[in-house]
Amino acid sequence: MELFQKEPVAASTIQTSPYFHFFFSGRIDNRLELSKFLAINPADLPGITDSELIRLAYCRWGEETSSRIYGDWSFAVWHPAERKLFVARDHHGNTSLYYYVDNNIFAFSSSRQFLLDLKLSPREFDELYLAQVLVSWLAYNGERTIHKSILRLPPAHSLTVTPNSISKRQYWHLEVIPALCLTKRCDYVDAFREVFNEAVHARLRTTGNGWIGATLSGGLDSSSVAATAAAMLQEDGQRLRAYTSVPLSDTSCSDGRCMGNEYPLAQATARFAGNIDLYPVDASAVSPIEGIRRMLRIVHEPSHSAGNFFWILDLYARAAADGCQALLTGQVGNATISWTGDFASQPLWFQLQRLGWRRLLKRKLKQITPLQIRAAYHSWQNDKLGYRNTAILPEFARRIDLYGLMLQDADTLKIRTTQELRYDFINPGRIMGGALHAEMGAAMGIEVRDPTADARVIEFTYSVPDHIFMDPETGQTRWLIREAMKGRLPDEVRLNRRFGRQAADRVQRLRACAAEVEAVLDELSRGPAAAYVDVAYMRQIWHKVQNEDTSETFAQSGTILTRGIMAGLFVNDFYT
Repeated sequence: MELFQKEPVAASTIQTSPYFHFFFSGRIDNRLELSKFLAINPADLPGITDSELIRLAYCRWGEETSSRIYGDWSFAVWHPAERKLFVARDHHGNTSLYYYVDNNIFAFSSSRQFLLDLKLSPREFDELYLAQVLVSWLAYNGERTIHKSILRLPPAHSLTVTPNSISKRQYWHLEVIPALCLTKRCDYVDAFREVFNEAVHARLRTTGNGWIGATLSGGLDSSSVAATAAAMLQEDGQRLRAYTSVPLSDTSCSDGRCMGNEYPLAQATARFAGNIDLYPVDASAVSPIEGIRRMLRIVHEPSHSAGNFFWILDLYARAAADGCQALLTGQVGNATISWTGDFASQPLWFQLQRLGWRRLLKRKLKQITPLQIRAAYHSWQNDKLGYRNTAILPEFARRIDLYGLMLQDADTLKIRTTQELRYDFINPGRIMGGALHAEMGAAMGIEVRDPTADARVIEFTYSVPDHIFMDPETGQTRWLIREAMKGRLPDEVRLNRRFGRQAADRVQRLRACAAEVEAVLDELSRGPAAAYVDVAYMRQIWHKVQNEDTSETFAQSGTILTRGIMAGLFVNDFYT
């Protein structure tokens, strides 16, 4: 088996030794810990690059190195004497790593485009993958991408490739982490602060004259990251640059119980910290349609969040233009540091008091309803709705027996325990947001760093018993992060119960670029996309978007219109 390799990214480094060639891209966060194991003098550590450090670790631990290094990284080791290649990716997939394999060739890269350019096989896309995006079926995809011939190495996995075999191994198993049992509730707060502080601090390293920036919304996750980073930078007399996406118009029609404009709460966090320079980003120069087109050029596959890319890409571009080398985010926070807690983990009397007997009885009945009955109900619901909550063409869905496949998926109708629900949110390989943001950042010349996705933070928060995340006296959710941020965040942010509404003015922005929307719908109707997305139905939704100001219209502008447009553009581009 011959081996072909493209350099992972421009920032990657290649090192050689008498025994192997080493390829590395990324950032190592537990440098001090590694240096102790490797008997490196602390005074010498600043002069040792991450690439050299991980090479030394590999010399000592070999393939077990993957489980010992924390950060956002991917690396490969080629042993010429053995004709063996070892490839590994970080714990939670905050980098990207793709590969192609057949009987004669193995090729890998952090850029899917590099592999596509090699033209190693006929291009064919995975129709089921496309359908899953259109109907928000968040199945565990593992190695699958929308390109059938290109696979992604799942997070927390490694590959060993020889002329005769390929073996894949998962080196990190979150589900086996034991529950953390501490004496008092406040002990969990102290322990959390220690782990979270380390995760933030490790991501403040820069080289040269680059700044550290942060995304800052009105929510707990990005606010906690930004406030903690700001306090650490202040000790060195530095300031934190923070960026907040702001709407261009009134968002009351889409707000509902959420916040359409999070800038006032972001301002409160910045004032409280004292050393945060806050910049509003209105993305006025990027329409939702242009954001979708740009994103497809970066990641080469459609996504559920099609209606959000215009502001994310513009925010990243603004931070890079301002000289930020790295941008801190809190993308995984909802599943880790600010997990809400579930009423089911509380005493029965508490559940009854908070839910009422009707809602509690409904929950209990659902848990004991046989799978066959739930499957029949879902099938009936699907037939009744006729796929009208998505942009998928019904004939396409029926041709591939989409909902039949969904019902065969063991995870689709499974009644999950509280711990299983938490695991689903952070299971390495199920959610690919880390890789998406890494690729978006790289396209803008900036490194995206997420302390809430730090493997040590994930391990800790997953080990905390679920009932700790909810205050048993008040019913307050997200108790752990709210307590931990006392003194770091103003109470109007720390105790806020309203969620932010991303792209809350999307309806108004779509109206403002009506000619683009009309043009792209015409483009889809004339191309191969018409066999996969229901353009006629998307036009109906577009008519509603143009004329109705309701929360339903706002939701449909994202789940049906923009998501359908992104999927359709992918199909059309695929065949050009």
